[in-house]
Amino acid sequence: MASPLKRKRGPVEVLDTPKRSKSVKDQSGNPLRPAGEKAGWGAAFNPPQELVVTTNGVNGNHSHRTSESPEAVDYEAYVQDEKYKDALEQREKSSKNVPQGNNNKTLAKSEEQKAIELWKLSEPIGGRMANADPVFSRDEKFLIVANRKTINVYSTSNSLLTRSIKPNINPEAPRYTRIVAYCLSPTDPNIVWVAFSDGSVFRIDWTIGTGETDYWMISSTDCIHMTVTSMESAGRRRDVVFTTESKKDGGFRITAQELSIETPSESPTRTIYTTPNRMQFLKSAKEGSVIVAASGNRVLVGRLRSTDYDTIANIRYEFRVFESTEAIKCLDVRASNRTESEGLKKSLKKSPIVDVVVGDIRGVLFVHHDLLAKLFSQQADGKLPPGISMVPRKLHWHREVVHTVKWSLDGNYIISGGTETVLVLWQLDTGKQQFLPHMSATIQNVVVSPTGTSYAIQLADNSAMILSTAELEPTANIAGIQASVLESEEPLEAQIQKIEEPSWQPLLVQRTPALINPTDLSKLLLVVGQQQEVSATKPLVMSNPFLQTFDLGSGHNISRQAFTRTSITNIDAAPSAHRISEPRVTHMKISHDGKWLATVDEWTPPAREYDFLKHRSSSLAIEQQHRREVFLKFWQWNHETGLWELVSRIDSPHSLGPDSGDAGRIFALASDPSSLRFSTTGEDGIVRTWTTKTRKRDGVVVRAKDGSAYKNWHCQHAVCLGKPELLDGTGNFPTSGSVAFSEDGSVLAAACDNEDGLLHLLDPDSGVERLSHTGLFEGAIVGMEFLGQDLIVLSNKLFVFDIVSEDFRFAIKLAKSPASLSLNQKQEMMHLAVDQRSRTFAVALPKFSSQPGKPSLWAARSELTVFHHDSPEPQLTEQFPTIVTALLPAISSEGYMVLDTAAEIHTVMKKGSQAVTALAQSTSALELDTVPDEPAGENLLEEEDVEEMEDYLPTPAATQDGVDEDNSEHPVVSQQQLSEIFDIGPSFALPPMEEMFYQVADLFLSKPLAQSV
Repeated sequence: MASPLKRKRGPVEVLDTPKRSKSVKDQSGNPLRPAGEKAGWGAAFNPPQELVVTTNGVNGNHSHRTSESPEAVDYEAYVQDEKYKDALEQREKSSKNVPQGNNNKTLAKSEEQKAIELWKLSEPIGGRMANADPVFSRDEKFLIVANRKTINVYSTSNSLLTRSIKPNINPEAPRYTRIVAYCLSPTDPNIVWVAFSDGSVFRIDWTIGTGETDYWMISSTDCIHMTVTSMESAGRRRDVVFTTESKKDGGFRITAQELSIETPSESPTRTIYTTPNRMQFLKSAKEGSVIVAASGNRVLVGRLRSTDYDTIANIRYEFRVFESTEAIKCLDVRASNRTESEGLKKSLKKSPIVDVVVGDIRGVLFVHHDLLAKLFSQQADGKLPPGISMVPRKLHWHREVVHTVKWSLDGNYIISGGTETVLVLWQLDTGKQQFLPHMSATIQNVVVSPTGTSYAIQLADNSAMILSTAELEPTANIAGIQASVLESEEPLEAQIQKIEEPSWQPLLVQRTPALINPTDLSKLLLVVGQQQEVSATKPLVMSNPFLQTFDLGSGHNISRQAFTRTSITNIDAAPSAHRISEPRVTHMKISHDGKWLATVDEWTPPAREYDFLKHRSSSLAIEQQHRREVFLKFWQWNHETGLWELVSRIDSPHSLGPDSGDAGRIFALASDPSSLRFSTTGEDGIVRTWTTKTRKRDGVVVRAKDGSAYKNWHCQHAVCLGKPELLDGTGNFPTSGSVAFSEDGSVLAAACDNEDGLLHLLDPDSGVERLSHTGLFEGAIVGMEFLGQDLIVLSNKLFVFDIVSEDFRFAIKLAKSPASLSLNQKQEMMHLAVDQRSRTFAVALPKFSSQPGKPSLWAARSELTVFHHDSPEPQLTEQFPTIVTALLPAISSEGYMVLDTAAEIHTVMKKGSQAVTALAQSTSALELDTVPDEPAGENLLEEEDVEEMEDYLPTPAATQDGVDEDNSEHPVVSQQQLSEIFDIGPSFALPPMEEMFYQVADLFLSKPLAQSV
């Protein structure tokens, strides 16, 4: 099986590390050293007072230094160098030829080898649900839902993942190969057929997980849709797979295939229909005697001409076409036996009644009753017999495209759903409608269970649920990662000319604010939106007003709450038909104790709101700035409700200038790792630190029910990073900036873009500017983090600067592709993270394809590189086939968490370590459902011996209702009690050893003696 990720590792000592400059000395000529140097950098960093020289508008002292940056390493040429490859081969050989034994000299690694650690990329968890109908098992105990490349089986009773099956697709398949359709076999209920977009078809036993290695390839280059039916002919019943495909020479076709398990190369195939138009849907009914497909605005209905065929290669179908007014988005077929055949041709009297319902891109449903008989009753000139009309029944409630429509099991109802987030039940006899409103997102797919007692609903926010048909109440809920994903193909409704919405130019994918709760390392916090799919050719500016809490240990969604104002209503459009825009959360940080959360959200009115003013482009931007809203919010965790509660909201924490009242954007938000403090920097070029103060009312402290004092947040210090008079009235505001706290919280680094690469080191306690350095970044500053005494700065170059000795460790020049990106692309798609435990930092950079043609995000990907702070040599380089949207340290282990546009979370970690995501597996993989078999041994005691031994059996332990006569201090521990502690799965699923020890100790602790009455 070929992995979609390609791995490259750097060698040992390929390039020389840039030489350090001479250490900085104080006024006495002595070299400056940090306080507590013998104890290591983790102790503290206190800037020496000997550096005090002048002041800069703040009550304090600072010193300005000009740091000469070293010659940057060209990383793109570096990884292609022959010495790099030779050193890599030499390191691999040396690692294999290490002799065994206790010789310390032989086993000891060189200093160079110690700096290089082997890293690995774990299997991803999560993933985006495929936009295809979920599948109920025949007994309705399980629901099968597919991701991009995985089949997941969930239990309908507890919503747990029972089994996960990943088919081994062709290693030469395109990068964006995905599952396009899957359905249960009508012959064998344990088999599910899975079709991939590259044309591979799998036959998988979902109950035991077999069949993931064998596949058949269709004769075309692309598979669009698939359906499977059970057909009987020549005394033999088999599964027949119908697919819609792209022809190699152009056009499209429908193909019938009987896939042979014994001899796959001899599987018969038959093309039953060809057309120049794309066919996006395919349904079959009555054991393959009826086939219905959708192609643009046309409905294709086919019937089997004869059941007398010995092989699929001889099967014959006859088709008729019915045109609709608009393009068809969805359809469903219901076939029933015919009871009356008056007025029909002789050839149609035995045909079934085929009712078809279609939903178009304008929100209209059309119900065609007995469509097959009507189409095949047409004469050669196209006329219909008297009394037969092709006019369908029209149902219109949806205002936008209908994404899904299904018949009920009895045929009396039609169920539909779309972008209104409302499930609509149409009663055909009375014409009445029943609504289930306020779903969490657009309804993409609806499936009726085999008995008709449940509905499976798949939503656009990467979630699915099961509703009972009687009460319309949820009985099961499945939710994945709800971050942004790149759409697999252009949707059908894109052909509708709609009102233009704000989009990103040039193309980019927005970053996803994410972090891990330091008090619960398995909880991942993500800022997500109601709609996640990003257009590859015209990505819109998307809002993300929700906070999702995802459990990395179990792979399940925990909760979701709103962080900004939202518009989840039936009507989410203004009277002008424009969609109501929502704020976007741009930054999120958590305090070191995990009790406080700080977020930044901003909202800018769309440009269309000022069309009536006929502004020029420059004046329009000014009008938008006047009405822009920026909020800094502080949230406190409530243990009782299990939600984050808003405590303080700071309106416009940064402005557009010293004397401006307009809200300015916030470039960066940082959290102090040692105290309850946050810091921000924005367009006004000011760094602000935020801390708490006790809430008082009339001089009295306001307290909660538990006696704790309420707290509010306020600005503690405001430090200007430049000369305010240069910004007054010029409009030349900073366009980028960053802030970062040191590990011990004693230093705050801050910078805004400038030509000199000027960076400032501040004292967070007093707000005094201590040091200033130039040449620490080039161009727009993207990110900045502390790693020990080193400051990592990401811009057009990657700088690693030692703030104690005030010189560079090394610098790396970015490749031409990421360096030439626009400012928005850099801020959204370039990522920097540090891991304090492994003393490494990671950088994720986007790569756009240089292929000619229309630009598209489908050709873009990301590259992740891990560095040690002492060497420019990469310890790991991974090529992701998708775009990275979030990069953060794992915290629970040495490594990083990576979130991409496939909604998958990868863990980058050192070999030998275990990530918290290792437990996010199915119950079958964790062996939680297996019951160990009892050993089959001989019965050594006969029945009489057992009866004689009863007197010698130990006395049972006393219960609450009985009294222990001998008052034994040693309780009897049964084997079942020990099994409940140890027999919970394989070794990697066991809890920590300390926790297991206390559980066993509690069983053997002496119980208190019964007190005499």
